[in-house]
Amino acid sequence: MRMNLNSDWLLRCEELSCGPECAAAVMVKNEDWLPAVVPGDIREPLLTAGLIKEPLEGLNCFASEWVENKSWWYLKHFTVDEAFLSHEVIELVLESVDYGADIFLNGHHLGLHLSSFYPFRREAGKYLQIGDNTLLIRLSAGLERVNPDDMQPYNMTSEEERRPGRGDKRKGFLRKPQYSFGWDWQPRVASCGIMKDVWLEGHRQAAIRWAHTQVKSLEPDARLQFLIEIENFHPFATLDADLQVVISLDGAVVAVKKTDLLLRSGINPVEVELTVAGAELWWPNGMGGQPLYQAEIALSAGELKIDYPAYQFGIRTVELDQSGLQAGNRLFAFKINGVQTFCKGGDWIPADSLYGRISDSRYTTLVQEARQAGFNMFRIWGGGLYERDIFYQLCDRYGIMLWHDFMFACSEYPDDQEWFARSVENELDYQTRHLGNHPAIVLWCGNNENTWGFSAWWPNTGYYGARIYNYLAPAAVRRNCPEIPYWNSSPYGGAEPNSSEIGDRHHWGDCMMSPDMMKRIVPEEYDRVTAKFISEYGYIGPSKRSSVERYFDGAPLDITSEIWRHHTNTFEKDTVLAGIKYHYIDPEKLDIDRYLLYAGLCQGVMYGYSLEAFRFKEQCWGGLFWMYNDCWGETGWTIIDYYLSRKISYYFVKRALAPVKLIMRAEEGQIKVVGINERAEPEELLIEFGYRSFDGRTGDTRQALLTLGPRSRQCVLTFAKGQTDDQQGLYYVRTMCRSDIPTAFLRTGTFRQMAMPPAAVKVLNCEPIGNNLIVTLKTDTFAHAVHFNLADEIKLSDDYFDLLPEECRQVILYDVPGIDPDTICPVAVNGLSF
Repeated sequence: MRMNLNSDWLLRCEELSCGPECAAAVMVKNEDWLPAVVPGDIREPLLTAGLIKEPLEGLNCFASEWVENKSWWYLKHFTVDEAFLSHEVIELVLESVDYGADIFLNGHHLGLHLSSFYPFRREAGKYLQIGDNTLLIRLSAGLERVNPDDMQPYNMTSEEERRPGRGDKRKGFLRKPQYSFGWDWQPRVASCGIMKDVWLEGHRQAAIRWAHTQVKSLEPDARLQFLIEIENFHPFATLDADLQVVISLDGAVVAVKKTDLLLRSGINPVEVELTVAGAELWWPNGMGGQPLYQAEIALSAGELKIDYPAYQFGIRTVELDQSGLQAGNRLFAFKINGVQTFCKGGDWIPADSLYGRISDSRYTTLVQEARQAGFNMFRIWGGGLYERDIFYQLCDRYGIMLWHDFMFACSEYPDDQEWFARSVENELDYQTRHLGNHPAIVLWCGNNENTWGFSAWWPNTGYYGARIYNYLAPAAVRRNCPEIPYWNSSPYGGAEPNSSEIGDRHHWGDCMMSPDMMKRIVPEEYDRVTAKFISEYGYIGPSKRSSVERYFDGAPLDITSEIWRHHTNTFEKDTVLAGIKYHYIDPEKLDIDRYLLYAGLCQGVMYGYSLEAFRFKEQCWGGLFWMYNDCWGETGWTIIDYYLSRKISYYFVKRALAPVKLIMRAEEGQIKVVGINERAEPEELLIEFGYRSFDGRTGDTRQALLTLGPRSRQCVLTFAKGQTDDQQGLYYVRTMCRSDIPTAFLRTGTFRQMAMPPAAVKVLNCEPIGNNLIVTLKTDTFAHAVHFNLADEIKLSDDYFDLLPEECRQVILYDVPGIDPDTICPVAVNGLSF
């Protein structure tokens, strides 16, 4: 039985010197308490009370840094009745409370908790009383607990060199989200709060503590094994019991197994095997469906019946294929249900700087938008957090695979200190048990970039943290979810981490972080990549105007202002201006709206081209860009901004990741076309291909019938590049009757270099269907980056796309009831005037 304790909390601050010994004095104070939301961050009640301004707008984050120098006290009064107190075992559980929490129940100190990454769980029954009870929790940001002398052996990084005030080397000692102290894409907004649910849990005689579902095989039927742990609370007596496991799909029972048990005192591990005939398999987005089975597990002993919380799981297998291609050169490819799968998507960071306030609706929008963009994978970055359950459930539902880093990033960690290693072991054990049933999780990874750091960045390193990644983490995975592959780090593989020959690669130094500006801004540089799996790389671009206005908080928009600099990624280093100048126009000529347009287009061109380059390569099996989502508003890496608005680059990525796709590249006078079909059924495509001038007057085109095999990626067409004027036209391949398959273009120069005449895009028809509007449009000449200039919150099936001369296209505008069709005025970039 569970009693939820999330409501009716109070919060106050005291001096940092007011430690746990002051608990009794703090508890009796009657004034200056603020209503607090749990789960939540301490800044939320301060915002509600008007004591601080929104730290993610303007320069406000600096004005709230004082919260790091206070102690914060949460207080809750609650009642317990006699029936609840009659449970033999009653535990207090705080699912995630910030690092360094002291917990008091009715004046009794239950303990100090040194991690936000696994729950505080303590026997509480002997401290409870019938009627009124009080729970008091002391928190702080935690940095004051770190002795600078203790840090000397370790290489701990900070962002200070790129942006003063961001980052703190002490954070490596604190088991809490590292990003909250600042990163290149995040201000310093140090977290502090009760971040997940709080409850009392009552048990009688026994409890089912854990259940895990393993898929042992798929053929001829799915064979499942359940690993279950049952605790018998009696100190010496056995207990006769029956265990029942029921599996259902969409409410229909598909398998049942009942097992007779004699439970010993303490923990009893139990294994149960079931077979599901004709099982429906879970597939990544684009490759099939995501059916979710439900497991219901119940224990009966006489009149006692205990139900374990029902959970959903998917029937699928996962394998990390590292077959040798040749000496010193291996694949790095995921096989889902035995099928080699190209992993496409982005790296996920926490969805708010104040992560305690991330809502279910925010998670839902972000995961749905990724699905719409064609993602089938997120990499959960190791400097963030283990998300709330709703996030993993959404990824299960929408087919987004998860490469899940453990929470270690860009630093050495003091794993030679036993208190730290024990805390990490508790964290690893809890998270692999808690999350192991999610079919979305296909890889556990030890850390982000720390192993690379051992090799490349940290002289005289003691390899602090290696014990975690090389021993503690793989052992936890093997104990609790051995069917999920483990990888020591990202990047990792070969004699030196970040190899192109073995393992995964973070592709930065040869492109976006190269000292050579041209390597940063020329998309064709990605054709040179030979890595087997690119798990991180990126390019920077701004948000839409409405989002910029929100984080400017009423100040005039000015790209030379301190607010603009503060809300610009520290790695930008004038890359945006250089990209605009190279691809489109001299940026000095642009007002703010044109600047945002062209900067957004440059990000789109870079992401679209690079993702296509990775999918084009036969031996590459993954392309994940840094990063998908934002935790505040800035000019940065993402395609969805903090305000959940699609950036211009979103549509380039959506086209690049389409499940059925044609990609063109020129090689030695030939044009090679790779066809991709991620679906389970073959695709027959009637195509037109060849060269067309921008004005449509000249061309050399042919038609062909292509067959794309099921779940295939291969060269499907090769043709000679003719004697054509690259300045006056381009090569393309388009399907004749399939609007869902993006046209493939082969640019032969930058848009600035190409002699594109002005384009007039005409609306032929607007047809309302429910709340949506289907717009049919056509262009007289080649039209680049056709867009609609609608309100930023309106979502479209496509935007900022290219059209061939005389080509018609249908575009869906979603959720626009009552929109006036006469306001729909698409325009191409080569139709703009300055």
